[in-house]
Amino acid sequence: MTDALKKLVSPKGELRWVTIQGDGVENMSGRMQYKADVVLDPSNNEVHKKFIASIDKFWANNKPKGFKKKPKSLGYYFCDKVLDKDGEPTKNDEDEFIYNNEGKVSVSFKTSTTYPDGKTKKVKTRNAKGSEVNLGESLIGNGSAGYIAGAMDIYAVKNPKGGLQSAGVTFYLDEIKLTKLEVFEGSDPFGESNDEDEGGWTGEDEDAFVGTNEEDAKPRL
Repeated sequence: MTDALKKLVSPKGELRWVTIQGDGVENMSGRMQYKADVVLDPSNNEVHKKFIASIDKFWANNKPKGFKKKPKSLGYYFCDKVLDKDGEPTKNDEDEFIYNNEGKVSVSFKTSTTYPDGKTKKVKTRNAKGSEVNLGESLIGNGSAGYIAGAMDIYAVKNPKGGLQSAGVTFYLDEIKLTKLEVFEGSDPFGESNDEDEGGWTGEDEDAFVGTNEEDAKPRL
């Protein structure tokens, strides 16, 4: 962590690729992580636009002194693929998909599965009213909606000679507030039942997000 660490809550958006249980997922360094993405639409939502702009400003104000390269990552990426006339995704000369830089943006929050003392980290989940809930064996699937709470920070990678090789913005994952829950079908304990229950998840509740205390807000990548 750096002195630039800033606690925050994302705007409400679609939740994707949420993994906050079990062993987590392996990152490029071979370490296990919990992760969650929130998809925002800055081209059509002013709140989303301001949030993305705040990330760019955070980098400009806190990037490592003397670092003149572009950031390796700002913690977000465009996620709408450019389609051809037949509706098929297009690729560049390196056989990589081309993404619409005016489309939706996915912000990635991550944290290790354990604290420095080896204890398992718990990513709290809350319902639309801000009350902590236990999802049991249910997994949060794509299409769910809500907010992600955590922190924004600057990371820097040094080369063998001690100089800065790369730097950027990273997001730590702390809590998730669900306003809409789509249970991941592969682990759906309710099977084919789609009956609506009174008092279920509500997608329009804007109650304040209750974060964790300062002592708990020490996640690490």
